[in-house]
Amino acid sequence: MTPRLPAQPNPPPAEPASPGVVKIQKREAKPAVTTREKVCATCGRTFRLSPDEKFFNCPHCYKKTLPARKPARKNEAQILTQITCVECGTQEYVDFVPTDPAAAFCASCFSRRKRELQAQKPHTERR
Repeated sequence: MTPRLPAQPNPPPAEPASPGVVKIQKREAKPAVTTREKVCATCGRTFRLSPDEKFFNCPHCYKKTLPARKPARKNEAQILTQITCVECGTQEYVDFVPTDPAAAFCASCFSRRKRELQAQKPHTERR
């Protein structure tokens, strides 16, 4: 024969929350996300990423995809081209080779011509 346990009284029913009462429930803290490993899409090597980074290539392959930067012109001789302005006849030196040196403009005539062309364009309304 098994011993009988005394009858447990039923727990009291939950009281309905009255207006203005706030229930607070604590939750477990989420674990901190650490670095993760990914495989490079280009070379196949594994590399580590922090949670806020989203790269598909390793840093080495990523740097290869960037455009080459022009070296700084420190203490370097600059090649200048002499032109004669078509509009005013002024002789000026420019730091590039114009496609047609006979139809080149000096800086002041070029900027004036650019402003005039901008003024001729119809303005479009932006909404």
